[in-house]
Amino acid sequence: MFLDTKRLGLIVAVCISACGMSGCVESNFRIASESRLPRGLAIPPGLTRADVSVTLDFYTMGQAKFTLRDKTGKKLTTVTGKTKGDPMYLRTTPQAPAPRRPVYALVVINGIN
Repeated sequence: MFLDTKRLGLIVAVCISACGMSGCVESNFRIASESRLPRGLAIPPGLTRADVSVTLDFYTMGQAKFTLRDKTGKKLTTVTGKTKGDPMYLRTTPQAPAPRRPVYALVVINGIN
């Protein structure tokens, strides 16, 4: 029993540590197939936009990751960017009413907006 508790404690500590370093996934979106790709994300030669799908993961620490996959679901590439702007704007408090919707986030990938 003690060994199981110790093992569980270790697993919890590793998970908390990982979230502290990169943040936890806050939201996940699938980019529409008719949408253009971000400038920092390139389609491999021989493929077209119709041949790939893209997901966007926002993390609590201000990171964003775009993942490019082929039609079979195989991961082709992942690029990481930083969200730009004031993250507090997206939060609501009693003093600050909710912003008008929709709220957009700008993601900067390798210095490209």
